[in-house]
Amino acid sequence: MIETFSSRQQQFLQAEQVAQRQYNQMAFWRLMWFVGAILVVWGLHRADQVIATLVVALVGVVGFLWMLKHHTRIRRERDLNHHLAYINEDEAARLDRKFLRPETGDGFANPTHPYAGDLDLFGKLSLFRLLNRTHTHEGTRRLADWLLAPASPKTIFFRQQAVADLLPQLDWRQTFEAHAYLNEAVSRPTSALRQWAAAEPIPVPLYLNLARFGLPLLTFTLLMAWLLGFVSGWAVVGSLAVTGALLGRTNERAKQVADQTSDITAALDTFRDLLADAEQVDGRAERLRVIRETLRGGKESGQAQPASVLVGRLSNLAQNFNFRSNPYFYLFVGLPVLWDVHYLIRLERWRTQHGPHLERWFAALAELEALNSLVGFAHAHPTYVQPDLVETEHLTLDAKQAAHPLLAPGKGVANSLALAGNGQTILITGSNMSGKSTFLRTLGANVVLALAGAVVSAERFVVSPVRLFTSMRTQDSLEESTSSFYAELKRLQTLIQLSGEAKNWPVLYFLDEILKGTNSADRHRGAEALIRQLHQTTASGFVSTHDLELGQLADAQGQPLDFVRNFHFQSDVCDGQLLFDYRLRDGICQSFNASQLMRSIGINV
Repeated sequence: MIETFSSRQQQFLQAEQVAQRQYNQMAFWRLMWFVGAILVVWGLHRADQVIATLVVALVGVVGFLWMLKHHTRIRRERDLNHHLAYINEDEAARLDRKFLRPETGDGFANPTHPYAGDLDLFGKLSLFRLLNRTHTHEGTRRLADWLLAPASPKTIFFRQQAVADLLPQLDWRQTFEAHAYLNEAVSRPTSALRQWAAAEPIPVPLYLNLARFGLPLLTFTLLMAWLLGFVSGWAVVGSLAVTGALLGRTNERAKQVADQTSDITAALDTFRDLLADAEQVDGRAERLRVIRETLRGGKESGQAQPASVLVGRLSNLAQNFNFRSNPYFYLFVGLPVLWDVHYLIRLERWRTQHGPHLERWFAALAELEALNSLVGFAHAHPTYVQPDLVETEHLTLDAKQAAHPLLAPGKGVANSLALAGNGQTILITGSNMSGKSTFLRTLGANVVLALAGAVVSAERFVVSPVRLFTSMRTQDSLEESTSSFYAELKRLQTLIQLSGEAKNWPVLYFLDEILKGTNSADRHRGAEALIRQLHQTTASGFVSTHDLELGQLADAQGQPLDFVRNFHFQSDVCDGQLLFDYRLRDGICQSFNASQLMRSIGINV
């Protein structure tokens, strides 16, 4: 895939350079046109050619405006190609697990979440950063939510359908993302705008509706009469005073609307482009069809025009309304023509007709962005597989040649393992640094991806709906006066509570070096008691440990427990060097390396 991304990066860089040359040329000709028009108008004026002067001035203005519009179009094309080149550069870097985008998703991290911290959902090297191709605030939030909460099999199936339909549409997907890059303001929260749109309409009083035409006309008439000497200047001042008094009645409301719309106004044009892209997305998948219908509207939905057109109209209204923040404009234009009243009425009319739909439009766009993230991840990793989701009463996890998705393809060692049934525990023993913790995170991370609707790093991956729980990186807290051991106990208490809840989905747990903060005797008794207790619930999972006796648990008759299975990782010593193959093997580990590691740092053991 790196060849594809590198080739496309060069293609768009070349297109950017062509557009930059056109941009520079147009800037030169705009300057020449402006200077030439000024000189010709000045010369005709000196020659007392009034009609010719007016004609040339008009042609000069029209020509300059046309060139300005064309110049803006070239700049947009240049910027779009620049962002497309960057997107492909970023995609190539991700293949080596390097990231150009700064967003880490740390804002979504929650230390009490059942698995987010242990499975690296957020951070510098995280699943969020690996998947993320979102740009809007709502889209980013939606992707984070998908990682934080497993979806139902039906929902996952719909996402997988959409991913399959979008997978071949590389040009559309990257153009959709590049449009979001055109304005960084799309990453700002839209909550204030959505709150304004969803609020109850507040009609403008009838007298203001009438005055917004009559009073500016009266002011203009008095101004002309004063210039011609028919009335006193105080008449104009009086008319402006009345206008100011009327504006004072709406000032508080105008300020409130400005506060709710000003921050996101700059991004509305970009939202319009994103919505236009979304309205044209191709595919028969159910979620894509729903997104299209939501945005395109129709008589049945009470939405006469596509969302992109209506948001574009809102953008124009909001931009024009917020001209009021310029004091010179407000003094010379806003005050005499009752600018606030005109645009409050127009914004109110837009809100009444289309405000209730805005929340659905943003939600549809957020879902499409999150889906685009899953598709981008799948496209970049063609060897990853779409997991099979099975709905069964018993917990099922079957991973064939699964590797950690945060390791670059081909750099991790893949392993296979299956877990079936409720109340089951798989014990993983092994020497230090042999791969126990990484293997637990490998399975956990791939389960997170599978239950979000993404592809997974495996040859085959089957999983049933589960509630994930991990206890792997418990730390002490000076602020809460909590030791690392007690912090782990609190995590295990949460596991016991979750496994005891009457939920449809069983708990799948991953416990690393269980009860490592206490003495060996208490650790063994506590771990054994927990495993036996969890067996009485629907929870199943994995426990890594150095406690070999745990692997020899037996019932009252001395028979091995049928709900505990043993696997291990091992290390070998060759010429005094420790060697690891990171391969999972059956049974309890028989070789350990702590003594060799201590000797390697100078401890005489």
